[in-house]
Amino acid sequence: MNAFRTTLFAGLALISGAVGWAADAGGQTLRWHVEVVPAQAKPGDEIELVFTADIGAGWILYSSDFNVEIGPRPAKFTFDANPSLSLVGPIQAIHAQRKTDHNFGTEYSYFASRAEFRQKARVTAPLESITGRIDGQTCFEESGLCELFREKFSASL
Repeated sequence: MNAFRTTLFAGLALISGAVGWAADAGGQTLRWHVEVVPAQAKPGDEIELVFTADIGAGWILYSSDFNVEIGPRPAKFTFDANPSLSLVGPIQAIHAQRKTDHNFGTEYSYFASRAEFRQKARVTAPLESITGRIDGQTCFEESGLCELFREKFSASL
């Protein structure tokens, strides 16, 4: 019974340490910004939605431009239905770094410090705002602690 308590205590201490590392990682993991370029668009214009993320020190954000069945989860951008907007092509990750995960044997892309994604779209009717959600995963490299996130966004024209 004492061996069980010792093992349980050691396991809890490790978990507490991992949570502490996350808290020591600099507070906020991600801060998202979204901008519409050009800001003044009319029906028929092509625009770009520019998503940028400030990433906390020591953290990485997995990009959107890789596909794996197991391992890191790529960022996914979901746009709310809007009859005034037509997306043009897939979202583009701008200057993501590439790396191979030796545990899973897969290649993935990621950002450290700052991320940028761009989505082209065509305005088909008068438009006031664009809304949606970003789902993804961040990891603190020193400890290996990872967090899933879900963040709503809204951009006004």
